[in-house]
Amino acid sequence: MSAPFTRTGVIRTLTRFDRRAGDALRLQVGRSAIALRVATVAARAMSPGFRALVALLIANRATRAAGLRALVASASAALIARVLRDRLARRRPGPRLEAGFPSRHSAAAAAIACAVAPASAPAGRALAGLTAVGMAARVATAEHEPADVVVGAILGGAIGALAGRAPFPGPGR
Repeated sequence: MSAPFTRTGVIRTLTRFDRRAGDALRLQVGRSAIALRVATVAARAMSPGFRALVALLIANRATRAAGLRALVASASAALIARVLRDRLARRRPGPRLEAGFPSRHSAAAAAIACAVAPASAPAGRALAGLTAVGMAARVATAEHEPADVVVGAILGGAIGALAGRAPFPGPGR
């Protein structure tokens, strides 16, 4: 057994807290069939919804630069999250066998929201809200623990913020 203030002890303590927080959310959501159904739909819609949004941004000439920034940011964030996830190999709460820390979905969604925000603050705020809903839904459906989605969002947010301010030629250039 490790002492509580060693590196191993701190990690174990944080992991126990994280898993308990995830279990508590899953218990609350599981008490309502409607809440569980909404969470399931939100968790499943997160990735395809954000992909469709990026495609629409790219297809529209006026928002193409923001869409391309969002595409680069989300792909970069998801790739980095995947490398970290595979290297860290922290198990998920549900039946899926692959690791889940940090969350690729959260990283990509946060990257998109932060990459779009400089072009349209209202759109960035709306996407941030949808990202938060999707993150909570992925915890509620046992795809992830809270730390998985929070760290994924921090990673994606940082990458998206950089991409959103990167120089990029606008329409007609």
